[in-house]
Amino acid sequence: MNIKIIAVGSSKWERFIRKWGVSFLIGEDILFDTFGDPDVFLRNIKKYKISLNKIKHIIISHNHWDHISGLWNIINKCKDLTIYICSNLQQDTKERIKSFGARVVEVDKPTRITDTICTTSELKGEYEGKIIYEQSLVIKTMKGLTVITGCAHPGITTIIDNVRKHFYEQIYLIAGGFHLKDESQQGIQSIISAFKIYQVEKVMSMHCTGRLATKLFKKEYGNNFIKAVAGSFIEV
Repeated sequence: MNIKIIAVGSSKWERFIRKWGVSFLIGEDILFDTFGDPDVFLRNIKKYKISLNKIKHIIISHNHWDHISGLWNIINKCKDLTIYICSNLQQDTKERIKSFGARVVEVDKPTRITDTICTTSELKGEYEGKIIYEQSLVIKTMKGLTVITGCAHPGITTIIDNVRKHFYEQIYLIAGGFHLKDESQQGIQSIISAFKIYQVEKVMSMHCTGRLATKLFKKEYGNNFIKAVAGSFIEV
């Protein structure tokens, strides 16, 4: 199974100019998140020769602009489309998605997309004093589980605990935003220690993980740390 990074924004400058967020292509027909700049997102879709006619499933991790903005540029270009959203997604966003005629699955528990790919249940987190719900993606492979996160607002270790509760294979890779950009070095080290206890083999941290946390993960994981670059792909 190939996972391709369509777009990623991780620096403070990218956040300032709103080229911020993540988007992944899993196989040929599944998108996870749709980045924060719709023009960059669509341009990269064309640049990397991704066929929108093949996209059948789109998973939106949560409602923040840096994960959903690109959706509106492609939702009419994908045929026979199913969109997976948290059941507690804001009602106006739900209605806007449904207005395009796509099938919508509201996720409140682990939900199968294919025989080997599932969403996690929606998990409750907090951002700027407000409750936010978020889901992640779990891919079953011969190497173990690959977990893809959007921003990990519920807490990256909370997400891992949820995955371990519902899926019993070893975690091979965790990729995505870990939301540690404002975390202390001590807190980051504690989370890295948890990754080691969970025996997570590989890490690809990006987006809201933060510069310090990414540096510390890279130091700890060495050759098992995967650098996130738009256009690159990994085989799981």
